[in-house]
Amino acid sequence: MAIVHAVGLPQNESERKAIAFFRDHLPGDDYLLFHSFELSSGKVPYEYDMVVIGPRGIYPMEIKGYAGRIRGNASHWEFENGGIIPSPLPLASHKARVLKSRLESDNPALRNIFVSPTLVILTHDKAQIELDDPEKWRVMRLSQVVEFILNASGDSIVHYTDRICHALFRQFRPLRRENEIGDYIVLETISRNNLYSTFLARHKLIESSARFALKVYSLDLYTNAAEQLRQRQVILRDSHALYRLGDHPHIVRAHPPFPWESNRIVLPLDWVDGYSLRDLLDSPASLSYPTKLDIARAVCEGLRFAHLHGILHRDVRPDNVLVARGDKVKLINFDCARIEGDDLPTIASRIGRRLDERYVAPEVWQNPINASRVSDIYAAGILLFELLTGKTPYSKIREVFAKQGLPQKPTDLNPALPKDADELILAMCAYDPAKRLADLDQVIVFLELLK
Repeated sequence: MAIVHAVGLPQNESERKAIAFFRDHLPGDDYLLFHSFELSSGKVPYEYDMVVIGPRGIYPMEIKGYAGRIRGNASHWEFENGGIIPSPLPLASHKARVLKSRLESDNPALRNIFVSPTLVILTHDKAQIELDDPEKWRVMRLSQVVEFILNASGDSIVHYTDRICHALFRQFRPLRRENEIGDYIVLETISRNNLYSTFLARHKLIESSARFALKVYSLDLYTNAAEQLRQRQVILRDSHALYRLGDHPHIVRAHPPFPWESNRIVLPLDWVDGYSLRDLLDSPASLSYPTKLDIARAVCEGLRFAHLHGILHRDVRPDNVLVARGDKVKLINFDCARIEGDDLPTIASRIGRRLDERYVAPEVWQNPINASRVSDIYAAGILLFELLTGKTPYSKIREVFAKQGLPQKPTDLNPALPKDADELILAMCAYDPAKRLADLDQVIVFLELLK
């Protein structure tokens, strides 16, 4: 079953039918379905009914509920009732080019990602198409589209999925914008991804400069009540984990979640005014060596606190570390967290291998049920490696399986580092979980010795 992300609300019954069909017929978590959004471009925004991201490419779609016989050519379509409209294919082609261009401009790494010409999807069972147009292959029924996507060839783009989603939602917005969410006034959209949208907001009734980050999750509108209940449990894992932790200087503070509209759940968090560690690592400005160690220590202290309360983070990486003004470091995004001894599903079970393989312990990559405190320590070790060298020790986890350990040491990339850095990171990232450093107190003491 494909993952559905409702950016906006479907505009008609044809769109609802297509969304439900593709959700049910595109198998597994390798397919992401985004619908009902627009891209501003000059005075007229481009509206996109649906975009499917699959393992081999990106497929923008126009959804049409036309019935009866449709005749036409490359410029016009004529219906049985005598109505004539311009062919939707030329504009649809242009929107595919705009989509590809915007993705490339957001992230040059996406330059070679395959973006299909926009497909025009006919949802009505009695629609018949008779076109004298070389592009008529792009007009399909629902079942034909599924077959077209499943049989696609070409290079895998799974490794780029997170970056595609990030680029997509930085530039696109819902067809219906949110100005108020519950008791909060939305100030701006921070980000969107396939799991949730994040907004910067202020509380209507609190007269202060306090700002909040609202994580807005969407339940699947097109499934049954039992499945929606399961999704609700999954979504609330983030807030459950954060509430269990309480306050800690290196973990973002959560406020009570609440339902919004008929299918959304909102988790308010304290707003951290700063940058993600990923942004800092990717920026031209360099962090000092002591600052890097301080950031690593703060991450380990937050992680130690979580472990003491029986919480496994399971997604430790630079994107989930915020560095606020004054060098305050916060561990965020407990969507994938698991409470030890609790086998309830989490979002991690939904996104599967969309976790970044550069930071996932090998035993967890093989089976997520193997997540443990030492797999969190492994991820923290990779994060420290990247802090000290500017790169991860590998880009594909198959390199770890082939080597039965890290394929590089920190000093291989930065000979100026002390040899103790090699010793610490290799101990945190040992291939055999039983041979890893198992206590974050030891890691924190070792970090002090590296100064």
